[in-house]
Amino acid sequence: MDYLLGVNYWSRSGALFMWEEENWNPQIVEEEVLQMKRLGMNCCRSFIFSPTFMSEANRVDEDHLKRFDEFLTICEKHSLSTIPTFIVGHMSGQNWDFPFRNGRDLYSDEFMIRQQCLLVKRVVEICKSRFGVRAYLLSNEMPLYGGNGAVTDVIWWAEKLVEAVRAEDPDKPVGVGDGCWNAFGGNNGFDLRGLSEIADFFGPHMYVSEPDTYRHSMIAELLIRFCKRYGLPVIMEEFGASSSHASDDAVALYYEEVFFNTFMAGGKGNLSWCLSDFPYVDIEPYVHHPFELRFGILDDRGREKPAALKFRRFDKFLKEFGQYRPLKAEAAIVVPSAYNERFPFSNEDFAEQRGAFLQCAVLASKAGFDVDFVDEDSPGSWEDYKLLLLPCARRLLATSWDKLLDFASGGGTVYWSYYAGSSSIQQGTWMQDVEAFTGSKFHRRYGLPDFVDDSFKVELDGNIWEVRCGRGSNVWERSILRVTPSDNVNAERIGEDLWYIQRPMGSGKVLFANFPFEQLLSVVPSANDYDQSFLLYRRIAQDTGVEVSHTDNPMIRARRLRREEEVKVLIQNVSWEAQGCSSITASGRKKKIEECIMEPKQTIIQEWET
Repeated sequence: MDYLLGVNYWSRSGALFMWEEENWNPQIVEEEVLQMKRLGMNCCRSFIFSPTFMSEANRVDEDHLKRFDEFLTICEKHSLSTIPTFIVGHMSGQNWDFPFRNGRDLYSDEFMIRQQCLLVKRVVEICKSRFGVRAYLLSNEMPLYGGNGAVTDVIWWAEKLVEAVRAEDPDKPVGVGDGCWNAFGGNNGFDLRGLSEIADFFGPHMYVSEPDTYRHSMIAELLIRFCKRYGLPVIMEEFGASSSHASDDAVALYYEEVFFNTFMAGGKGNLSWCLSDFPYVDIEPYVHHPFELRFGILDDRGREKPAALKFRRFDKFLKEFGQYRPLKAEAAIVVPSAYNERFPFSNEDFAEQRGAFLQCAVLASKAGFDVDFVDEDSPGSWEDYKLLLLPCARRLLATSWDKLLDFASGGGTVYWSYYAGSSSIQQGTWMQDVEAFTGSKFHRRYGLPDFVDDSFKVELDGNIWEVRCGRGSNVWERSILRVTPSDNVNAERIGEDLWYIQRPMGSGKVLFANFPFEQLLSVVPSANDYDQSFLLYRRIAQDTGVEVSHTDNPMIRARRLRREEEVKVLIQNVSWEAQGCSSITASGRKKKIEECIMEPKQTIIQEWET
């Protein structure tokens, strides 16, 4: 799949109701398509609004299909590809139902499956001969329209709709359009593993807040890497920000960051929400969700907002460096089954796990290396990595702990940090043999925590820093595992009752930190503006042979790009303030550079001799 750069598209003439006779304006549509092309876009996502195209059972409206066909002609005329989206029952803060649905289940009711397949069939009949149709999407954020469903029902629904597509057009790729929200924990029925056997690509949707600059900056690439582990291309299918929620200049910087982080995480495209602002203050959904009027990169008269300029810049980057590829990650976070599945009598907190994942990725990034994701029950995928990370992992399957020891014995490295949980119920790790895993005798008393203060000092390799816990963090969250290391491990005391332990295992090793610093940092606003815990991760990389790339300023990232034997280094200011750096470390060597002052969120390509 070529890299997609574009927007989700509704015309400013009509917005959701652009296909209705009173709003359909091919002249404005053509102006908007031309404007997309001038901004460097190669694709837009288009929508088959369900109540418009199928207002009664067993019939798809021919007039609306003709207008959509005319839209396809305009796109092809100007070499802009499009991705039609079939089941559009949720849009912009409101559900818009098939008028004949009468409460039937969209995933399992055979009558409704037939109706949805009929709509798919008729649209694909129009699209299949069009070279401008890049791919198809089954839905727009279906969990918000159809609700959460049983995995078996959702898979059946997806299979039937994909069959309807491929019966007419077997060659074009198909995605689901659900948003991939299970990446945030839990399972709404749109199970990524199951859907990976049906779909041809994944497309996360991202509208997420975070009170820490660095964590916020990494959410996009975390989603890409989380979805990527099933071997399908991943595009950032929806992201954006309303001018009601952030200044236009800040929105533009956010766009630039998402573009580059998607690319550097191995993503295959960015489609922002959306092309245009709208003037429709007195119609649903905008009358009750007025901020939805201001998501465009153009205003409601078609004039460019600052974010529009970022498309031109990123298009220029793709033309110059699109053939370069980011280096493959050498480390991966192990995703517990409990992240997307609830086990009997088990109180999973998905937000806690997600927070530890995100903070782990930030610490790795500041240390100078990237992290992918692997499933705990897919040990075959572990072999692609030198280092497996278990940040504050509590609930793995009993068999997984044993397989992790096998991975270490075979030459890999496993890192685990202890976390007791956030409540007194089922507190402590669920590992069956902590002493065998860590090579250390532990001294935890049942039902009684040993815990760090609200802030505590860590000392490693001559560096001393303070870790501050979140306000209101309780003693369970701040619990440590008091241990006595055995003689056959390399143990470093790095604070009061705090240990960093290396336990040799066969030809590999287990690394163990007996305190939950990832979890503690994950809830602290702006923690990564000052915290130096990345130094422990840099030490982990050193102890495992994971290559690092970084500048002398932890708020400026450095990542390598390669084309055959040619290497470039992309440096990126994560901060919302100007930052400077004077050296880059990459490929095992340090290079002094002329003092570089980078504007907020700025990216620069540096030449690098191999």
